[in-house]
Amino acid sequence: MCENYVSFFSLFDFDSFSKFSFSASLGVILWFDVQAAEILEKEGISTEVINLRSIRPLDRSTINASVRKTNRLVTVEEGFPQHGVGAEICASVVEDSFGYLDAPVERITGADIPMPYAANLERMAVPQVEDIVRAAKRACYRAVPVAATA
Repeated sequence: MCENYVSFFSLFDFDSFSKFSFSASLGVILWFDVQAAEILEKEGISTEVINLRSIRPLDRSTINASVRKTNRLVTVEEGFPQHGVGAEICASVVEDSFGYLDAPVERITGADIPMPYAANLERMAVPQVEDIVRAAKRACYRAVPVAATA
């Protein structure tokens, strides 16, 4: 599989986008995923944005089919990192499609802090387009891993 192909899974709900291979997600984060996908497309990284529509039942077959096609996984959600839907998606992929992954799973979540009221602090607490782009590049080995920069 092409090393420049990555799947995004967002955790909010909206109508699907026909511009991408397949779309399926929930809320504002979907729009961030789409913006990130457009930026990555310009840099030669094809993306697949999945619009989950619901988390119960979780469409495991679509998620695993996409991972088997792209060999990568980036989950994006506004919620806390612990016990989130992204963690459940990762568990599902590890159970059903682990052998297909060519890179570690990248999880993008909100900061593990109470939601701030000030707009500038709120922006720092929730995932942004730049965070998604950075994670996708790490998944495609186009950027330095976070641990190497610490």
